[in-house]
Amino acid sequence: MPHTDTPSPRTRRPWPLLVAGLLLAGLLLAPAGAPLLADEDPEPGKDLGDENVPFAKQVNQAIEQGVNWLLARPDYFTARKNEMAHFGLVKGTRIYGGGTGPQYRHPAGPTALAVYTLLKCGVDPKHQVIRKGFNWLRELHKITEKWDGTDGQGFSWRHTQAGSSYELSVMILALTAKYDGFKKTSASRSAKRKGKLKIRDRDDREWLIEMVEALVERRGKPVEGPAREARLGWRYNVPKLTMGGGGKGGRMWTRGATRAPPHANQDMSSTNLAALALFSAQRFGLKIPADVWTEIIEFTLKHQEEDGPEVERHMPGYDDRYGGKPKDRSRGFVYIVGSPDGTEGKATRSMTACGVCNLLIAREMLSKNKRARKKLIDSGQLKKIDQSIMDGLAWMATNWSTFTNTHSSYGYHIYHLYCVERAMDILGKELIGKRLWYKPGALEILKRQKPQKVSVPGLKKGKEDKDGVFWMTNATHEPKDVLDTCFALLYLKRATKGLRPPAAVTGD
Repeated sequence: MPHTDTPSPRTRRPWPLLVAGLLLAGLLLAPAGAPLLADEDPEPGKDLGDENVPFAKQVNQAIEQGVNWLLARPDYFTARKNEMAHFGLVKGTRIYGGGTGPQYRHPAGPTALAVYTLLKCGVDPKHQVIRKGFNWLRELHKITEKWDGTDGQGFSWRHTQAGSSYELSVMILALTAKYDGFKKTSASRSAKRKGKLKIRDRDDREWLIEMVEALVERRGKPVEGPAREARLGWRYNVPKLTMGGGGKGGRMWTRGATRAPPHANQDMSSTNLAALALFSAQRFGLKIPADVWTEIIEFTLKHQEEDGPEVERHMPGYDDRYGGKPKDRSRGFVYIVGSPDGTEGKATRSMTACGVCNLLIAREMLSKNKRARKKLIDSGQLKKIDQSIMDGLAWMATNWSTFTNTHSSYGYHIYHLYCVERAMDILGKELIGKRLWYKPGALEILKRQKPQKVSVPGLKKGKEDKDGVFWMTNATHEPKDVLDTCFALLYLKRATKGLRPPAAVTGD
Protein backbone atom coordinates (compact mmCIF):
# COMPACT_ATOMS: atom_id res chain seq x y z
CA MET A 1 0.00 0.00 0.00
CA PRO A 2 1.62 3.28 -1.05
CA HIS A 3 0.47 5.25 1.97
CA THR A 4 1.31 2.91 4.84
CA ASP A 5 4.93 1.88 4.23
CA THR A 6 6.74 1.47 7.55
CA PRO A 7 10.24 2.98 7.66
CA SER A 8 12.98 0.45 8.30
CA PRO A 9 14.52 0.68 11.79
CA ARG A 10 18.18 1.41 12.35
CA THR A 11 20.34 1.22 15.40
CA ARG A 12 22.91 3.97 14.92
CA ARG A 13 22.77 7.75 15.36
CA PRO A 14 19.14 8.90 15.83
CA TRP A 15 17.72 11.58 13.60
CA PRO A 16 19.23 14.12 15.98
CA LEU A 17 17.13 17.02 17.19
CA LEU A 18 13.84 16.05 15.62
CA VAL A 19 13.59 12.64 17.27
CA ALA A 20 15.02 13.64 20.65
CA GLY A 21 13.09 16.87 21.07
CA LEU A 22 9.76 15.67 19.75
CA LEU A 23 9.83 12.39 21.66
CA LEU A 24 10.01 14.43 24.84
CA ALA A 25 7.29 16.73 23.58
CA GLY A 26 4.93 13.80 22.99
CA LEU A 27 4.59 14.47 19.26
CA LEU A 28 5.39 11.04 17.89
CA LEU A 29 2.93 8.21 17.41
CA ALA A 30 1.25 6.38 20.26
CA PRO A 31 3.03 3.20 21.34
CA ALA A 32 2.14 0.05 19.44
CA GLY A 33 -1.09 -1.34 20.75
CA ALA A 34 -2.19 1.88 22.46
CA PRO A 35 -5.96 2.37 21.92
CA LEU A 36 -7.10 5.25 19.73
CA LEU A 37 -9.84 7.52 20.98
CA ALA A 38 -13.24 7.29 19.34
CA ASP A 39 -13.06 10.81 17.90
CA GLU A 40 -9.65 10.39 16.25
CA ASP A 41 -11.32 9.58 12.94
CA PRO A 42 -14.36 11.77 12.14
CA GLU A 43 -15.88 8.89 10.15
CA PRO A 44 -14.66 5.69 11.84
CA GLY A 45 -15.15 2.56 9.80
CA LYS A 46 -16.54 4.31 6.72
CA ASP A 47 -15.17 3.72 3.25
CA LEU A 48 -16.17 5.50 0.09
CA GLY A 49 -18.55 3.71 -2.26
CA ASP A 50 -18.60 -0.07 -2.12
CA GLU A 51 -18.22 -1.07 1.54
CA ASN A 52 -16.53 -4.30 0.47
CA VAL A 53 -13.68 -2.47 -1.28
CA PRO A 54 -10.78 -1.77 1.11
CA PHE A 55 -9.78 1.87 1.47
CA ALA A 56 -6.23 1.16 0.29
CA LYS A 57 -7.53 -0.35 -2.94
CA GLN A 58 -9.50 2.82 -3.70
CA VAL A 59 -6.44 4.98 -3.09
CA ASN A 60 -4.20 2.80 -5.27
CA GLN A 61 -6.74 2.83 -8.08
CA ALA A 62 -7.08 6.61 -7.92
CA ILE A 63 -3.29 6.99 -8.07
CA GLU A 64 -3.04 4.64 -11.05
CA GLN A 65 -5.82 6.36 -12.98
CA GLY A 66 -4.56 9.82 -12.03
CA VAL A 67 -1.16 8.90 -13.42
CA ASN A 68 -2.84 7.70 -16.64
CA TRP A 69 -4.57 11.05 -17.02
CA LEU A 70 -1.40 13.03 -16.30
CA LEU A 71 0.63 10.99 -18.80
CA ALA A 72 -1.98 11.74 -21.48
CA ARG A 73 -2.24 15.47 -20.63
CA PRO A 74 0.81 17.27 -22.15
CA ASP A 75 1.10 19.04 -25.48
CA TYR A 76 4.16 18.31 -27.62
CA PHE A 77 6.38 20.33 -29.90
CA THR A 78 9.85 19.97 -31.40
CA ALA A 79 12.77 22.35 -30.93
CA ARG A 80 16.42 21.77 -31.79
CA LYS A 81 15.44 18.33 -33.05
CA ASN A 82 14.21 17.30 -29.59
CA GLU A 83 10.58 16.51 -28.84
CA MET A 84 9.32 18.20 -25.72
CA ALA A 85 6.32 17.74 -23.43
CA HIS A 86 4.59 20.76 -21.94
CA PHE A 87 1.80 20.82 -19.33
CA GLY A 88 0.64 24.41 -19.67
CA LEU A 89 1.24 27.77 -18.03
CA VAL A 90 0.10 29.32 -14.79
CA LYS A 91 -2.56 31.96 -15.37
CA GLY A 92 -4.58 33.87 -12.82
CA THR A 93 -7.72 35.94 -13.23
CA ARG A 94 -5.88 39.18 -12.48
CA ILE A 95 -2.37 40.55 -12.23
CA TYR A 96 -1.30 40.05 -8.66
CA GLY A 97 -0.83 43.40 -6.95
CA GLY A 98 -2.75 45.27 -9.65
CA GLY A 99 -1.61 46.92 -12.86
CA THR A 100 -2.04 46.07 -16.52
CA GLY A 101 -0.09 44.12 -19.09
CA PRO A 102 0.82 40.47 -19.66
CA GLN A 103 1.07 38.13 -16.73
CA TYR A 104 4.19 36.12 -16.10
CA ARG A 105 3.04 32.53 -16.63
CA HIS A 106 5.74 30.57 -14.75
CA PRO A 107 6.27 28.44 -17.87
CA ALA A 108 8.48 25.82 -16.22
CA GLY A 109 6.23 25.41 -13.17
CA PRO A 110 3.35 23.13 -14.22
CA THR A 111 5.63 20.88 -16.29
CA ALA A 112 8.12 20.51 -13.42
CA LEU A 113 5.27 19.80 -10.99
CA ALA A 114 3.77 17.17 -13.31
CA VAL A 115 7.13 15.46 -13.88
CA TYR A 116 7.80 15.47 -10.13
CA THR A 117 4.37 13.99 -9.42
CA LEU A 118 4.75 11.23 -12.00
CA LEU A 119 8.17 10.26 -10.64
CA LYS A 120 6.92 10.24 -7.04
CA CYS A 121 4.04 8.01 -8.17
CA GLY A 122 6.51 5.47 -9.52
CA VAL A 123 6.62 6.22 -13.25
CA ASP A 124 9.85 5.01 -14.84
CA PRO A 125 12.31 7.93 -15.34
CA LYS A 126 12.88 6.53 -18.85
CA HIS A 127 9.22 6.99 -19.81
CA GLN A 128 8.91 9.20 -22.87
CA VAL A 129 6.71 11.76 -21.09
CA ILE A 130 9.32 12.15 -18.32
CA ARG A 131 12.13 12.37 -20.85
CA LYS A 132 10.33 14.93 -23.01
CA GLY A 133 9.29 16.91 -19.95
CA PHE A 134 12.91 17.20 -18.87
CA ASN A 135 13.82 18.24 -22.42
CA TRP A 136 11.41 21.15 -21.99
CA LEU A 137 12.73 22.05 -18.56
CA ARG A 138 16.40 21.80 -19.31
CA GLU A 139 17.24 22.48 -22.90
CA LEU A 140 14.95 25.16 -24.20
CA HIS A 141 11.43 26.36 -24.13
CA LYS A 142 9.96 28.53 -26.80
CA ILE A 143 7.97 31.42 -25.39
CA THR A 144 5.31 32.70 -27.77
CA GLU A 145 2.08 34.60 -27.39
CA LYS A 146 0.30 31.27 -26.97
CA TRP A 147 2.63 30.05 -24.28
CA ASP A 148 3.59 33.16 -22.35
CA GLY A 149 1.15 36.00 -22.96
CA THR A 150 3.76 38.30 -24.46
CA ASP A 151 3.11 40.75 -27.27
CA GLY A 152 3.62 38.06 -29.86
CA GLN A 153 7.35 38.45 -30.32
CA GLY A 154 8.78 34.95 -29.96
CA PHE A 155 12.04 34.40 -28.12
CA SER A 156 14.04 31.57 -26.62
CA TRP A 157 14.93 31.21 -22.98
CA ARG A 158 17.12 28.55 -21.43
CA HIS A 159 15.91 27.12 -18.16
CA THR A 160 19.12 26.18 -16.36
CA GLN A 161 17.95 29.00 -14.11
CA ALA A 162 14.20 29.37 -14.26
CA GLY A 163 12.37 32.66 -14.24
CA SER A 164 11.06 32.45 -10.68
CA SER A 165 12.07 30.84 -7.40
CA TYR A 166 8.85 28.79 -7.59
CA GLU A 167 10.00 27.26 -10.87
CA LEU A 168 13.51 26.64 -9.58
CA SER A 169 12.20 24.89 -6.47
CA VAL A 170 9.91 22.51 -8.35
CA MET A 171 12.58 21.78 -10.96
CA ILE A 172 14.98 20.80 -8.15
CA LEU A 173 12.32 18.50 -6.71
CA ALA A 174 11.73 16.93 -10.13
CA LEU A 175 15.41 16.35 -10.84
CA THR A 176 16.15 14.85 -7.43
CA ALA A 177 13.06 12.61 -7.72
CA LYS A 178 14.50 11.27 -10.96
CA TYR A 179 17.44 9.85 -8.98
CA ASP A 180 15.71 9.15 -5.70
CA GLY A 181 15.68 5.47 -6.51
CA PHE A 182 12.85 3.00 -6.11
CA LYS A 183 15.12 0.18 -4.95
CA LYS A 184 14.42 -0.74 -1.34
CA THR A 185 17.79 -2.34 -0.60
CA SER A 186 19.72 -1.76 2.61
CA ALA A 187 22.36 0.10 0.58
CA SER A 188 19.80 2.53 -0.87
CA ARG A 189 18.29 3.14 2.57
CA SER A 190 21.73 3.80 4.02
CA ALA A 191 22.60 6.22 1.20
CA LYS A 192 19.34 8.10 1.72
CA ARG A 193 19.91 8.31 5.47
CA LYS A 194 23.48 9.58 5.14
CA GLY A 195 22.70 12.13 2.41
CA LYS A 196 24.78 10.24 -0.12
CA LEU A 197 22.36 9.52 -2.94
CA LYS A 198 24.05 9.73 -6.32
CA ILE A 199 23.34 11.47 -9.61
CA ARG A 200 25.32 9.42 -12.07
CA ASP A 201 24.78 11.73 -15.04
CA ARG A 202 27.40 14.50 -14.88
CA ASP A 203 25.27 17.02 -16.77
CA ASP A 204 22.31 16.45 -14.45
CA ARG A 205 24.50 16.87 -11.37
CA GLU A 206 25.93 20.13 -12.71
CA TRP A 207 22.39 21.27 -13.48
CA LEU A 208 21.30 20.51 -9.93
CA ILE A 209 24.25 22.44 -8.50
CA GLU A 210 23.43 25.43 -10.72
CA MET A 211 19.79 25.44 -9.65
CA VAL A 212 20.56 25.07 -5.94
CA GLU A 213 23.10 27.90 -6.07
CA ALA A 214 20.61 30.08 -7.94
CA LEU A 215 17.83 29.31 -5.45
CA VAL A 216 20.02 30.13 -2.44
CA GLU A 217 21.06 33.37 -4.10
CA ARG A 218 17.44 34.40 -4.68
CA ARG A 219 16.44 34.59 -1.04
CA GLY A 220 14.38 37.76 -0.74
CA LYS A 221 16.07 38.99 -3.91
CA PRO A 222 16.35 42.79 -3.74
CA VAL A 223 14.00 44.56 -6.11
CA GLU A 224 14.29 47.94 -7.80
CA GLY A 225 14.91 50.56 -5.16
CA PRO A 226 15.97 49.91 -1.57
CA ALA A 227 15.39 46.40 -0.22
CA ARG A 228 12.36 46.45 2.06
CA GLU A 229 13.44 43.71 4.44
CA ALA A 230 16.22 41.25 5.21
CA ARG A 231 16.73 38.32 2.84
CA LEU A 232 15.38 35.57 5.07
CA GLY A 233 12.92 33.74 2.81
CA TRP A 234 11.73 33.56 -0.79
CA ARG A 235 9.13 35.13 -3.05
CA TYR A 236 8.40 34.47 -6.72
CA ASN A 237 11.00 37.13 -7.69
CA VAL A 238 9.79 37.23 -11.28
CA PRO A 239 12.22 38.99 -13.63
CA LYS A 240 11.26 41.71 -16.04
CA LEU A 241 11.66 40.82 -19.71
CA THR A 242 13.20 43.58 -21.80
CA MET A 243 14.00 43.95 -25.48
CA GLY A 244 17.41 45.33 -26.36
CA GLY A 245 20.04 45.36 -29.07
CA GLY A 246 22.04 42.31 -30.02
CA GLY A 247 21.49 39.06 -31.83
CA LYS A 248 21.37 38.54 -35.57
CA GLY A 249 18.20 40.54 -35.92
CA GLY A 250 19.45 43.37 -33.74
CA ARG A 251 16.80 42.58 -31.09
CA MET A 252 17.23 40.31 -28.08
CA TRP A 253 15.14 39.46 -25.02
CA THR A 254 16.98 39.63 -21.69
CA ARG A 255 16.02 39.26 -18.06
CA GLY A 256 16.31 42.49 -16.15
CA ALA A 257 15.74 43.49 -12.52
CA THR A 258 13.16 41.58 -10.54
CA ARG A 259 9.63 42.88 -10.47
CA ALA A 260 8.75 44.46 -7.14
CA PRO A 261 6.45 41.93 -5.45
CA PRO A 262 3.36 43.32 -3.70
CA HIS A 263 3.28 43.67 0.09
CA ALA A 264 6.59 41.91 0.86
CA ASN A 265 9.74 40.49 -0.65
CA GLN A 266 9.16 36.95 0.65
CA ASP A 267 6.21 34.76 1.64
CA MET A 268 5.49 31.56 3.57
CA SER A 269 4.44 29.42 0.60
CA SER A 270 7.47 30.16 -1.61
CA THR A 271 9.79 29.78 1.37
CA ASN A 272 8.33 26.38 2.21
CA LEU A 273 8.71 25.12 -1.36
CA ALA A 274 12.31 26.37 -1.48
CA ALA A 275 13.09 24.74 1.88
CA LEU A 276 11.63 21.44 0.64
CA ALA A 277 13.75 21.65 -2.53
CA LEU A 278 16.97 22.36 -0.60
CA PHE A 279 16.06 19.62 1.90
CA SER A 280 15.77 17.20 -1.01
CA ALA A 281 18.98 18.39 -2.68
CA GLN A 282 21.09 17.93 0.44
CA ARG A 283 20.46 14.18 0.31
CA PHE A 284 22.62 14.18 -2.81
CA GLY A 285 25.56 15.63 -0.92
CA LEU A 286 24.99 19.30 -1.71
CA LYS A 287 25.95 21.50 1.23
CA ILE A 288 23.46 24.22 2.10
CA PRO A 289 24.98 27.01 4.25
CA ALA A 290 23.84 26.86 7.87
CA ASP A 291 22.78 30.51 7.79
CA VAL A 292 20.13 29.64 5.17
CA TRP A 293 18.39 27.33 7.66
CA THR A 294 18.86 29.80 10.52
CA GLU A 295 17.21 32.54 8.50
CA ILE A 296 14.34 30.26 7.42
CA ILE A 297 13.65 29.72 11.12
CA GLU A 298 13.82 33.46 11.82
CA PHE A 299 11.50 34.24 8.91
CA THR A 300 9.00 31.53 9.88
CA LEU A 301 8.81 32.51 13.55
CA LYS A 302 8.03 36.10 12.50
CA HIS A 303 5.03 34.83 10.54
CA GLN A 304 3.33 33.09 13.45
CA GLU A 305 0.52 34.69 15.42
CA GLU A 306 1.79 36.26 18.66
CA ASP A 307 -0.79 34.61 20.91
CA GLY A 308 -3.77 32.28 20.94
CA PRO A 309 -6.10 30.30 23.20
CA GLU A 310 -4.61 27.70 25.51
CA VAL A 311 -4.99 24.07 24.38
CA GLU A 312 -4.19 20.90 26.32
CA ARG A 313 -1.77 18.77 24.32
CA HIS A 314 -3.11 15.40 23.13
CA MET A 315 -0.57 12.74 24.17
CA PRO A 316 -1.76 9.14 23.64
CA GLY A 317 -0.46 6.81 26.33
CA TYR A 318 0.61 9.68 28.60
CA ASP A 319 1.10 8.64 32.23
CA ASP A 320 -0.57 11.14 34.58
CA ARG A 321 1.83 10.15 37.36
CA TYR A 322 4.33 12.55 35.78
CA GLY A 323 1.98 15.49 36.21
CA GLY A 324 -0.62 17.18 34.06
CA LYS A 325 -0.34 17.29 30.28
CA PRO A 326 1.53 20.24 28.78
CA LYS A 327 -0.53 23.08 27.33
CA ASP A 328 0.12 24.94 24.11
CA ARG A 329 -1.14 28.13 22.51
CA SER A 330 -3.17 27.77 19.32
CA ARG A 331 -1.08 30.01 17.04
CA GLY A 332 -1.26 29.76 13.25
CA PHE A 333 1.07 31.00 10.52
CA VAL A 334 0.29 33.60 7.85
CA TYR A 335 1.31 34.04 4.22
CA ILE A 336 2.60 37.61 4.61
CA VAL A 337 2.58 39.48 7.92
CA GLY A 338 0.44 42.61 7.64
CA SER A 339 -0.67 42.06 4.04
CA PRO A 340 -3.97 43.85 3.30
CA ASP A 341 -4.72 41.60 0.31
CA GLY A 342 -7.59 39.18 1.05
CA THR A 343 -6.62 36.75 3.79
CA GLU A 344 -2.87 36.87 3.11
CA GLY A 345 -2.27 38.43 6.53
CA LYS A 346 -4.44 35.90 8.39
CA ALA A 347 -3.53 32.42 9.62
CA THR A 348 -4.77 29.62 7.34
CA ARG A 349 -4.40 25.84 7.46
CA SER A 350 -2.18 25.76 4.37
CA MET A 351 0.24 28.38 5.69
CA THR A 352 0.23 26.92 9.20
CA ALA A 353 1.22 23.54 7.75
CA CYS A 354 3.96 25.31 5.73
CA GLY A 355 5.23 27.05 8.86
CA VAL A 356 5.43 23.82 10.85
CA CYS A 357 7.17 22.15 7.90
CA ASN A 358 9.75 24.96 7.61
CA LEU A 359 10.69 24.66 11.27
CA LEU A 360 10.97 20.87 11.14
CA ILE A 361 13.21 20.95 8.05
CA ALA A 362 15.46 23.82 9.17
CA ARG A 363 15.74 22.40 12.69
CA GLU A 364 16.91 19.04 11.40
CA MET A 365 19.35 20.53 8.88
CA LEU A 366 20.98 22.64 11.60
CA SER A 367 21.38 19.54 13.76
CA LYS A 368 23.83 18.21 11.17
CA ASN A 369 26.18 21.17 11.79
CA LYS A 370 27.99 20.85 15.14
CA ARG A 371 28.47 24.58 15.65
CA ALA A 372 24.90 25.44 14.62
CA ARG A 373 23.51 22.64 16.79
CA LYS A 374 25.40 23.86 19.86
CA LYS A 375 24.23 27.42 19.25
CA LEU A 376 20.62 26.27 18.94
CA ILE A 377 20.77 24.48 22.28
CA ASP A 378 22.87 27.00 24.24
CA SER A 379 20.81 30.01 23.11
CA GLY A 380 17.47 28.46 24.06
CA GLN A 381 16.33 28.80 20.44
CA LEU A 382 15.63 25.08 20.20
CA LYS A 383 13.04 25.30 22.96
CA LYS A 384 11.40 28.25 21.20
CA ILE A 385 11.27 26.35 17.91
CA ASP A 386 9.78 23.27 19.58
CA GLN A 387 7.06 25.34 21.23
CA SER A 388 6.32 27.10 17.94
CA ILE A 389 5.81 23.71 16.26
CA MET A 390 3.55 22.55 19.09
CA ASP A 391 1.50 25.76 18.91
CA GLY A 392 1.14 25.42 15.15
CA LEU A 393 -0.12 21.86 15.54
CA ALA A 394 -2.53 23.05 18.23
CA TRP A 395 -3.89 25.63 15.77
CA MET A 396 -4.38 22.96 13.11
CA ALA A 397 -6.23 20.80 15.64
CA THR A 398 -8.53 23.57 16.87
CA ASN A 399 -9.18 24.73 13.29
CA TRP A 400 -9.78 21.21 12.00
CA SER A 401 -10.91 20.66 8.43
CA THR A 402 -10.91 17.54 6.30
CA PHE A 403 -10.77 19.50 3.02
CA THR A 404 -11.36 23.27 3.23
CA ASN A 405 -8.35 25.56 3.56
CA THR A 406 -9.63 27.15 6.76
CA HIS A 407 -9.80 30.98 6.82
CA SER A 408 -8.48 31.35 3.26
CA SER A 409 -10.53 33.46 0.87
CA TYR A 410 -8.54 32.12 -2.10
CA GLY A 411 -9.26 28.38 -1.85
CA TYR A 412 -6.36 26.13 -2.86
CA HIS A 413 -8.10 23.32 -0.99
CA ILE A 414 -6.24 20.33 -2.47
CA TYR A 415 -2.97 22.27 -2.27
CA HIS A 416 -3.79 22.78 1.40
CA LEU A 417 -4.02 19.02 1.91
CA TYR A 418 -0.64 18.58 0.22
CA CYS A 419 0.80 21.18 2.64
CA VAL A 420 -0.57 19.13 5.54
CA GLU A 421 0.95 15.96 4.11
CA ARG A 422 4.38 17.59 3.79
CA ALA A 423 4.41 18.74 7.40
CA MET A 424 2.95 15.61 8.98
CA ASP A 425 4.99 13.10 6.99
CA ILE A 426 8.24 14.94 7.73
CA LEU A 427 7.18 14.88 11.37
CA GLY A 428 6.18 11.21 11.10
CA LYS A 429 2.90 11.74 12.92
CA GLU A 430 -0.50 10.27 12.05
CA LEU A 431 -2.58 12.46 14.37
CA ILE A 432 -3.41 16.14 14.42
CA GLY A 433 -4.71 16.59 17.92
CA LYS A 434 -7.00 13.58 18.42
CA ARG A 435 -7.76 13.02 14.75
CA LEU A 436 -6.18 10.91 12.05
CA TRP A 437 -5.32 13.32 9.25
CA TYR A 438 -4.63 11.12 6.20
CA LYS A 439 -7.79 9.09 5.72
CA PRO A 440 -10.34 11.96 6.02
CA GLY A 441 -8.38 14.03 3.49
CA ALA A 442 -7.99 11.09 1.14
CA LEU A 443 -11.73 10.37 1.27
CA GLU A 444 -12.46 14.00 0.39
CA ILE A 445 -10.09 13.78 -2.57
CA LEU A 446 -11.59 10.50 -3.74
CA LYS A 447 -15.08 12.04 -3.70
CA ARG A 448 -13.92 14.68 -6.20
CA GLN A 449 -12.46 12.40 -8.88
CA LYS A 450 -13.52 13.17 -12.44
CA PRO A 451 -13.29 10.06 -14.66
CA GLN A 452 -12.06 10.40 -18.22
CA LYS A 453 -10.96 7.90 -20.86
CA VAL A 454 -7.44 8.79 -21.98
CA SER A 455 -4.91 7.64 -24.56
CA VAL A 456 -1.68 6.96 -22.64
CA PRO A 457 1.71 6.86 -24.37
CA GLY A 458 3.90 3.98 -23.27
CA LEU A 459 7.62 3.33 -23.25
CA LYS A 460 7.25 1.84 -26.71
CA LYS A 461 5.63 3.50 -29.72
CA GLY A 462 1.90 3.71 -29.76
CA LYS A 463 -0.79 4.61 -27.25
CA GLU A 464 -3.25 2.65 -25.19
CA ASP A 465 -6.73 3.71 -24.13
CA LYS A 466 -7.09 3.54 -20.35
CA ASP A 467 -9.29 4.73 -17.51
CA GLY A 468 -8.12 8.03 -16.13
CA VAL A 469 -9.19 10.44 -13.43
CA PHE A 470 -8.36 14.06 -12.76
CA TRP A 471 -9.25 16.73 -10.23
CA MET A 472 -10.36 20.31 -10.85
CA THR A 473 -11.93 22.29 -8.00
CA ASN A 474 -11.71 25.72 -9.68
CA ALA A 475 -9.97 26.89 -6.50
CA THR A 476 -6.52 27.46 -7.98
CA HIS A 477 -4.82 29.02 -11.02
CA GLU A 478 -4.81 27.70 -14.55
CA PRO A 479 -3.96 25.03 -15.51
CA LYS A 480 -6.48 24.07 -12.83
CA ASP A 481 -6.73 20.43 -13.86
CA VAL A 482 -2.96 19.87 -13.84
CA LEU A 483 -2.31 21.64 -10.53
CA ASP A 484 -5.19 20.03 -8.64
CA THR A 485 -4.40 16.59 -10.06
CA CYS A 486 -0.73 16.86 -9.07
CA PHE A 487 -1.57 18.02 -5.53
CA ALA A 488 -4.16 15.24 -5.16
CA LEU A 489 -1.75 12.53 -6.29
CA LEU A 490 1.09 13.84 -4.11
CA TYR A 491 -1.23 13.72 -1.10
CA LEU A 492 -2.64 10.26 -1.87
CA LYS A 493 0.84 8.88 -2.52
CA ARG A 494 2.27 10.65 0.56
CA ALA A 495 5.12 11.85 -1.59
CA THR A 496 7.03 13.57 1.23
CA LYS A 497 7.24 10.42 3.33
CA GLY A 498 10.23 9.22 1.34
CA LEU A 499 12.22 12.35 2.24
CA ARG A 500 12.23 11.42 5.93
CA PRO A 501 15.12 9.23 7.14
CA PRO A 502 14.23 5.81 8.55
CA ALA A 503 12.96 5.89 12.12
CA ALA A 504 15.62 5.63 14.79
CA VAL A 505 15.64 2.86 17.39
CA THR A 506 17.64 3.78 20.46
CA GLY A 507 18.06 2.46 23.98
CA ASP A 508 15.80 5.18 25.45
